Amino acid sequence: MKLIGSPANRSRTWIDLVEMVLAKSEPAIARHYDNVLVKDHKAQELGADVRKLHLQTEKMVLDLTGHNTLSEDNQLLRRVLVVRNPYVDCMNVLQVELMKRLRDASIDDSADKALLTDALLVSITGIANGMGNTG
Repeated sequence: MKLIGSPANRSRTWIDLVEMVLAKSEPAIARHYDNVLVKDHKAQELGADVRKLHLQTEKMVLDLTGHNTLSEDNQLLRRVLVVRNPYVDCMNVLQVELMKRLRDASIDDSADKALLTDALLVSITGIANGMGNTG
């Protein structure tokens, strides 16, 4: 595959894409999943390391772009995130609760498990649709 454009333009495109993904992601939501659902200490450490790398990458991208906030020159993305995030964040919190309840449900609660599973699948679809290309 031959890349089109100058090396500088290709680098800028990569930085823009990374900046967009960082702007769309929310480490606090990931931490909530870890806090409620992850019991293994090593897995919790891994999550913390990933969030630390996210923050370091965010700082580097801001430094490279000269921006004060992620995607500050992409007004459309910023408006989309302002509208989208409250809904997707709530769906994530709901999904954590559904996963916790599904894990805690007893084997005898087949009707409850079916209802929780259906609700979980709806939450997965909603979050994926809300997140778009970062889901």
